[in-house]
Amino acid sequence: MVEKLIRCAQCNQVIPRYDLFGDFGESPALPGVEWASDDLDGQKEFMELHRGHVLEELLVDRETTVSDRPAFEPSRVTYMEASNGEERFLIKRVKEGYDRPAFYELIPGQIRVADISLEIQEEELRKEIEWLNGSFPLPAEKVGKFIEAFREEVRAIPPENWREEMEMTLPGETSLVTYGSIRASRWKNVLRRCENNFKGSELELIERFIRDHRQPGNILDLRIKNSISISSPSAKTPA
Repeated sequence: MVEKLIRCAQCNQVIPRYDLFGDFGESPALPGVEWASDDLDGQKEFMELHRGHVLEELLVDRETTVSDRPAFEPSRVTYMEASNGEERFLIKRVKEGYDRPAFYELIPGQIRVADISLEIQEEELRKEIEWLNGSFPLPAEKVGKFIEAFREEVRAIPPENWREEMEMTLPGETSLVTYGSIRASRWKNVLRRCENNFKGSELELIERFIRDHRQPGNILDLRIKNSISISSPSAKTPA
């Protein structure tokens, strides 16, 4: 991922800094690092086009980088914030394929990432129980009752309390997906929801399954999906 950008303060345009030059025109800063010819040609063209303009370096804040697709996807849109030490800028990066160079532009506003849904990994959970076979000897109907109790308990969590209810969260396959393991008190509630539909020995099986699979990064993690929005720009945000 590009960590530095060059911004023309006069034209308010940006391009990644590929460390081809030191102080915008000196010897290579990273010997041994190779960039694609299109990238280097684009940077040379930018430097020529903005010759005599005020140029500054922007440092990308990696914590603000969000995309709706995994990093290995050839086509995706990514947003990030970068700073010159005094102002922060919102950058939009568009990549349309492996053989296409990425395009960067400054846009007004700030990134806002909000949780929009909290769900269990139902399909994966059913497959895991099916794979256990004899070590989890419950009929399909009872398995469905357990999943239903789990789903209902998750739905009972108020959206504003989602993060507080998580013992731990882990990053997902994209920056808009997070996985979280719920607190022990929520699992006690799940077991209580199961009491009317399960015998004592069946409840013990459910309790053991929960105990064996509720560690962070396991199948009982909840999937938290997020959305990206761009807030209205402040007075200091460049047009």
